[in-house]
Amino acid sequence: MSVAPALRESVDFTFVEGPKFTLNPTGQAPLAGIIEFKTDKPCCADVTVSDGDRLWFIPTSDEAQTDHKYIILGMRAGRNHTLHVTVNDAQGNRLAHGEPIRFETAELPDDIPAIEVRYLEAARMEPGVTVFGVRKSARMGAKYYGYLVAVDAHGGIVWYRETGHTVGDIKRLRNGNIIYLSFDNRAVEYNMLGEVVTEWYAAARWPDLKTETDTAIPVDAEAFHHEIFELENGNFLVVSVETRDLPNYPVSEDIENTETETVEVVSDVIVEFARDGSVVNRWSLFDILDPYRLGYGSLSGYWGMKGIPGSRDWSHTNAVVYDPSDDTIVISVRHQDAVIKFSRATGELVWILGNHENWKEPWAKHLLEPVGDLQWQYHQHNSKITDRGTILLFDNGNFRASPGQEKVPAAENYSRVVEYKVNANAQSVEQVWSYGGPGDEAYYSAFICGAQVLPETGNILANFGGVLTDDNGEPSDNPTVDLGHVRIVEVEYETQDKVWELFIDERDQGKGWDVYRVERFSSLYA
Repeated sequence: MSVAPALRESVDFTFVEGPKFTLNPTGQAPLAGIIEFKTDKPCCADVTVSDGDRLWFIPTSDEAQTDHKYIILGMRAGRNHTLHVTVNDAQGNRLAHGEPIRFETAELPDDIPAIEVRYLEAARMEPGVTVFGVRKSARMGAKYYGYLVAVDAHGGIVWYRETGHTVGDIKRLRNGNIIYLSFDNRAVEYNMLGEVVTEWYAAARWPDLKTETDTAIPVDAEAFHHEIFELENGNFLVVSVETRDLPNYPVSEDIENTETETVEVVSDVIVEFARDGSVVNRWSLFDILDPYRLGYGSLSGYWGMKGIPGSRDWSHTNAVVYDPSDDTIVISVRHQDAVIKFSRATGELVWILGNHENWKEPWAKHLLEPVGDLQWQYHQHNSKITDRGTILLFDNGNFRASPGQEKVPAAENYSRVVEYKVNANAQSVEQVWSYGGPGDEAYYSAFICGAQVLPETGNILANFGGVLTDDNGEPSDNPTVDLGHVRIVEVEYETQDKVWELFIDERDQGKGWDVYRVERFSSLYA
């Protein structure tokens, strides 16, 4: 849009073009914009935006220049905004553009659910915005629905981008862009204007996959699922799969039942690939763990819904991170109720963090011995290495048992965030922190979820992203049938005081929602 000429205030520089503001220039991020203008001499710029009850500064260049172009972020939907531009020279002379730019953002789409912050102590929160993917519960027809959103402390959406498919893992890359993993085997990198910067896809099993761009990069992998991790060298680790027909395989989780047959078993493969799509390395869990050890869920048909009919989901890895301290990779193996570490160089198993039931040699010798008052995790998600070298994860808690033990029913179960300290030399582990159930904070989230240590405050951000109930309001284990709601909570580490709590809950309207992963970004800007 064009505006009136600048007001000159006894300075020897002026605007020669613009300012011109464009809201949503890519058509993909309705709460993002671009402002552009030129000055006849090199200047620095100050740009502010207000929406009636907030005023904020837009990051601009520290270097004087004549051509100015800045991304405008942080707006909310359905608001009238005013944008002011001022330029200044090296001597501190300032020139304000005479006419502010006024514009209105559109209302949010009707299919984004209501987001409600029920508790807030802003002074104790980690600064920043909370970023996550909104997903529908499976029975609502989730396949072609998905939004990435960023919310402020009050739950107001300040950025969003429709994806058109289910959103999984989400992270900010070192270059400031967002990357997320879809549930249809793609990794997509967006800039903050919502443009696709780069897109990769698993090429081997799904060659007809529809990608967002004609320049999407194929990777020689059977699948992309659950998590992607950026290495310092710019490569990525991603979870893929392979299948093998295993003879004499158990057909029941009842370990006293000796009936067996030849079964197509799905194992996870960790793939390292470069930005050009070339595969650098791969590590198969078939070569690391015992494929005949069962956990509850190991005989499930998850991959039957993903194009491998009749198969068994033995491992179901859902997290991968790299530990540069000893050149190892740490992964969460959900259906084995285990977090494991293995050597990046050799693929050799280093340790197993999890219950000791039903492990045989030579794998059993790698089990970490518990020290002190420790409770094992079950069906965990999002294991990661903290800055203090501990393992933080979300303990979903499914069944809280291994085959041969009685399952804990959903109505009596709970989830939690737990932190473990591993002593690799002593081959031991102790539990150093836990938040959640049992007790007053006993939310049970049977699938997805995660947690993050926040860098400035040390607070823990926990995503109880799949709290399921049946039609009678009773806790459930079944995400394919029952409705979900979301609780995202931030707690102080030392006191475990709750400082922020957000809910997405529309079960009273017959709607179910879930959130796979949550990240706190320090800012919308890189």
